[in-house]
Amino acid sequence: MHLAIFEDECYWNFFPLTLTRPVYEMRVGTSCFREKILAKIRVEGEVILFTRTYLEEVQKERTPQLKVNEFSLKEDVLLINGLVLPDEKLSKLLEKLSRPGIVIVKDGRIVAARFKSEVFSSPSFREVALSADNISRLLLSLASEKLQINDINLIEYPWELIELNSKLISVELERFKGREWEGEMDNSVIIYGDKQNLYLARGAFIEGYTVLDLRSGPIYVGENTHIQSFTHISGPVYIGRDCVIFGGQIRSGCSIGDVCRVGGEVEETIFHGYSNKRHYGFIGHSYIGEWVNLGAGTTNSNLKNTYGTIRIEINGRRCDTGRTFIGAFIGDHVKSAIGTYIFSGKRIGVSSHLYGVVSEDVPSFTTYARRLGVKLTEIYLESAIEVAKRVMSRRGINISRSYEDMLRKVFEITEQDRLKAQVSKERLSI
Repeated sequence: MHLAIFEDECYWNFFPLTLTRPVYEMRVGTSCFREKILAKIRVEGEVILFTRTYLEEVQKERTPQLKVNEFSLKEDVLLINGLVLPDEKLSKLLEKLSRPGIVIVKDGRIVAARFKSEVFSSPSFREVALSADNISRLLLSLASEKLQINDINLIEYPWELIELNSKLISVELERFKGREWEGEMDNSVIIYGDKQNLYLARGAFIEGYTVLDLRSGPIYVGENTHIQSFTHISGPVYIGRDCVIFGGQIRSGCSIGDVCRVGGEVEETIFHGYSNKRHYGFIGHSYIGEWVNLGAGTTNSNLKNTYGTIRIEINGRRCDTGRTFIGAFIGDHVKSAIGTYIFSGKRIGVSSHLYGVVSEDVPSFTTYARRLGVKLTEIYLESAIEVAKRVMSRRGINISRSYEDMLRKVFEITEQDRLKAQVSKERLSI
C-alpha cells in the first residue's frame, strides 16, 4: 500500500504562509507536518505528495526522494490530510481502514482514507488534488463507509500552530532527554533546572554568561548553531542548525528553523527558516516565513489594549480566534524597515515591504507606508524576484527557475487582493 499526503480546502486559511508551500510543509514544534507524518506512519509502498499545480516543481526540488503529484499507481493508497498531527490515537484509527472505501472524517474534512489505485487515475481526483479545492466533497462521495471522529488534532487555522507549538516542542524533544551532548558551552553558562533537558548538537556552541532555563521545558540547540553571550533562553525552545542567536530573550514556545539570525525578544513564535530578526524589538505569538528580514526595532503587538479576543480576516470574513494573544503571520520574502510596528493579528503578504505602523493586513507584493503619507504601492514583480535572488545568494542558494515561476504565479494569484486594497501601480516615492 502507498502513502499519500494531500492538501484540503483549508489551505486558504493559512495564506500568506501557504501561498509558497503546501500545508504539510508548515512547521510546528521541531519539524513540519510532512516530517511528522512520515515519522509516525510507515507503509511498504511509495510515498506521494499531492499539492497545487504551481507548487509542484518547487516541491520536487524540496523533496527529491518523494513522488509529487503521481497519479499512476498500482496499489491501494492510504491518504493522510497534510494538516493532521499524527499520534498514537491516529495510528489506532488507521487500523480501521481495513479495506478500500473507508474514510475518517472530522467536521466534514477528511482526516484519512483508503482507496483503490483506480480512484487516483480518474480525471475528477486529479482535478481536486491539483487545486486542493472540493477534495473532501469528492472523497466523501466515493466512500463506502464513513467513520466520524472528534478527538484528533486536524489543524484548521494558523493560530492553532502557535497555540500547540510549546507543547509539541516538549513532546518531540523527549527523545533527546539525557542524551550526551555533541556540542560545547562555556563554563560560565548558567543552567536552571535539569541538565538532561538540554541537548547540544554537533558543532553547537554557547558562549559565556548565557542563561538557560530548563524549569518549564527542554532546549535543543542544532548543529553548528552559535548562541552569543548575554542570551537568556527559557524552554521549551527548539533552535535548528546553522543559526546565530545575537543575545536577548528567547522565551518559551519558540521554534526557530534552520539558518536563522535572531536577537532581541522573541516569545511563542515560529521562524520557518532562513529568516533574520537580528536586532532589538519584540516578536510574539507569530509565524515568520522564509527569507524574511525584520529591521532593527521591528515589533508586533500580541495583545489588545482591551485584553479582548483577537479577530483575523480569513477569506474575506472576520474570524474571532477566541485567543487573547495573537501576533502576526508574515509570508516569505517580507522586509520591514527599522522602527516598524505591526498590530495584533495582521497578515503580511509575500514579498511585501513594511514602513512605520502597520494597522491592517498587507497584500502580497505591496509597499506599506501609510504613516509616512504614502499610499499602498505595488512592488514590481521583476524587482521582487531580483531582491529574492540577492537575499538567497547570501546564504549560498541560487534561485531556481521553478522557484521563480512559483513567485510569478503567487503574484498573479494575489492580484485581486491588491485590487481590493486599492494598491497603486504607480512608482513608489517616499
